[in-house]
Amino acid sequence: MLNASTTRFFGYYPGTVALVTSALAERRNVMSAGWHAAISMAPALYGVSIGRTRATHGLVRESLVFGLNFLPSAHAEAIQGVGTLSLRDGVDKYARFGLHASEQHPLALAEAYLCYLCQLEQIIPIGDHDLFVGRVEQVLYDASAYDEQWLLRGTAAVYLGRGEYVPLACSSAGQRGRGGA
Repeated sequence: MLNASTTRFFGYYPGTVALVTSALAERRNVMSAGWHAAISMAPALYGVSIGRTRATHGLVRESLVFGLNFLPSAHAEAIQGVGTLSLRDGVDKYARFGLHASEQHPLALAEAYLCYLCQLEQIIPIGDHDLFVGRVEQVLYDASAYDEQWLLRGTAAVYLGRGEYVPLACSSAGQRGRGGA
């Protein structure tokens, strides 16, 4: 039951946080993004909202590519940390939080259970952020993190807000509840 009101907007929690990776020449960066979503199946498009003051904004705008990485809850400190430090301050967030580029692709994180590699299609100004729409060119994933129905069976990091995460343990498909309308 809704029984209180506020003018503060915080209705986007809980949810997963994607790690956006970007690179241009010798510069690389990783940042947390709570505002992201699949926005089309055909073509496969994924959108992520990035603040105009973020270093990642310029890197993606110039390179025209980005990665969206999803890490298990064991990496909650890194997920939070890469969103609070800035490349502009000279911080190598990969080294600081023990993150590694995948051997398959430099924009994929080895620690991720899922990564979308995207080609920038469009930038849409929305409020104090820009929505970067990427065409999903490749999907990389850890096969051991999914069951035969392609459902995550690992432990996802769910963001509650204010730097708080909880693990969402996913069990075998036979133990999952079936939702309905």
